[in-house]
Amino acid sequence: MSVTEFPPLLSEDDLQKYKVPLRWRDRCAAYFALYHTCLIRQSANSSVDCKHDKHSWEECENLDFIRRQQELKQVKEQRRAELS
Repeated sequence: MSVTEFPPLLSEDDLQKYKVPLRWRDRCAAYFALYHTCLIRQSANSSVDCKHDKHSWEECENLDFIRRQQELKQVKEQRRAELS
């Protein structure tokens, strides 16, 4: 499954419940929470594989990075247009 859109944002209670670090509290926090939960299950049961969850989280982070780059580009273009 590839990530094509961002998951709904987690509430503050959910972020604390899943112990999402401040660094990863972004649009992809739901994927991080799934990955972190999987890692906890993996530590208890070595047969659990978290590669898919990690891939989904990393793909979401990459898409979010691209989105932020595009937004920055648009803002710069708007400012150039305003100054011209």
